[in-house]
Amino acid sequence: MGVYSGVILPLVLVVSGVLALVGLMTLFLPRLHRVLGIATAATYAAVAVHLVAVIVVLATGNAAGLVLTLGYLLASVALLPLLGIGRLGTPEAAAGDADPDRPVLAPDQIARVDGGAAVVIAITLAVLAWRVLEILEAGA
Repeated sequence: MGVYSGVILPLVLVVSGVLALVGLMTLFLPRLHRVLGIATAATYAAVAVHLVAVIVVLATGNAAGLVLTLGYLLASVALLPLLGIGRLGTPEAAAGDADPDRPVLAPDQIARVDGGAAVVIAITLAVLAWRVLEILEAGA
């Protein structure tokens, strides 16, 4: 539990903070969209490490509520596909859909959509990680 609260949780919080900051910067400077892609990859890695660490803590005898903890972990993983949601507005994605009303976004609009989504997801991931910590501490 000490490694989780001393290393893993701060890692997730720092990565979430960086993702939120880069997302905000991308809203105003769309050319930073590539940097947001790097922050997105780091977020995927941090969530994967978090997932493995919590499962290890649960497997080593923590008496935390299993269903609630796994629910928060599942929510963390379920958010990840929303990073990069702007890809649905690319001309290639619109060409693959028969709906004539499907919007096609310009590159700067795609960057701004991705930036806004990154901010929301970063805040949500930080809250979910905090809730998992609270549950694990209660079960310790």
